[in-house]
Amino acid sequence: MSLNASYTAHEIIGGGREMADSPGLLTRVVAGFKKEVPAKTLESIQKAGIGVYRALDDAEAVRRDLATEGIDAWGAPVSAAAQQLYAWNAYVLQTLGDKMIEADYRADTRTVGYLPKVTAEQVWAFFGQVEHWLSLTRQAAANPTYRLDEAVSLPADLPGWVEIEPCPAVHLEAMIAAGAAIREHADVALGTFETTCADDGHQADLDRLRQIAAEASSSADYAANVFEPGASQELHEIIEQRLQHALEAYYHLGQLIAMPSLLKTYRNAGTAKNGASATRLPLPGTSGFGPWCLTDQGSLSRWKRDAQARRTIEEMWRHDPNPGKTLRIQEQINAARKRGDIAPTGSMYYCSPWASIYRVKKAVVIGRRRLQPGEEFTYEVSAEEILDNGRFIRQIVTGPFRPTSQIEYDDPGDDH
Repeated sequence: MSLNASYTAHEIIGGGREMADSPGLLTRVVAGFKKEVPAKTLESIQKAGIGVYRALDDAEAVRRDLATEGIDAWGAPVSAAAQQLYAWNAYVLQTLGDKMIEADYRADTRTVGYLPKVTAEQVWAFFGQVEHWLSLTRQAAANPTYRLDEAVSLPADLPGWVEIEPCPAVHLEAMIAAGAAIREHADVALGTFETTCADDGHQADLDRLRQIAAEASSSADYAANVFEPGASQELHEIIEQRLQHALEAYYHLGQLIAMPSLLKTYRNAGTAKNGASATRLPLPGTSGFGPWCLTDQGSLSRWKRDAQARRTIEEMWRHDPNPGKTLRIQEQINAARKRGDIAPTGSMYYCSPWASIYRVKKAVVIGRRRLQPGEEFTYEVSAEEILDNGRFIRQIVTGPFRPTSQIEYDDPGDDH
């Protein structure tokens, strides 16, 4: 890996390849106008994940059989508990991805087979972990003496949320639909759990699980009741936060029901390490502001000599609707690097503001993305599309990354 080489995210959302069922001319034209990307690869991954629902049925049957025999979650074999936990994780992730695709296709039937880039990235974040959990589910089911892999951190967190303002209404609709489906299974699992442990000395744990369920349902209900497609950006953000919290709580709840011993160290959803830097970055227009503070410092001199790059950075900050929020995320990156939670790889992202690419060493939250050891990520901030649809992109992009000679300047309204 060459020092400060330009890297792009690996093409996982179609890559421009011709789809097996070639879309009509109108579909391609509309998708091109909306700058949507082919979803063929994601559709294939979605189809491959259909085994998740059978795995969940099998895991729930195991739970019912244990309950019939009077065996509670504390007395269940490790293999049975692990099967239930892994199947739950695969199911939640598959459901979230499915609902995202369904909501987008339903919202605009003219571009079925294509997805907005932000939607494709979010779906990939979910689908990208399904096969791992499904494989573990089958391993646990096949081996009565199965033992937990110490390298797997439990309860696991959701992959994280792609940052974009405003959050698309179809994302909120998908999250509401996914939450309803996930909640139904969680309620059934908790009901079965209650029947086997009401009188066996685990009342405190049962009360804690009921509390988590109530917390999740309260957030989900609030968001669903407040949601309306024409809501303001401020209201969308409130709804988005409530839905994300509900889904994260449900994700943990299913794992804790399967393996209540995890309650000993569990706090609540969203407690992964996340801290702003003690050194605040000055805002645009104030003394000490550095317009290149998001850029990979090893390549900074190159960009400062580039007139188009200077113009791009200037336009990015001029169009940023909330530069304070942009800087807060960079502060989190700086703090995580200082703590040793992340380390630069020596490479930069190909897209302005040409940020460093980092490798995660310890679990950390950047923005609202939960990042796990071994993952690589970068910070993308772009005003390129703001003249088209008013969206300013501010997001953590995860790898895998690959070398490229391509450079993008992302000037607003520029189609190069």
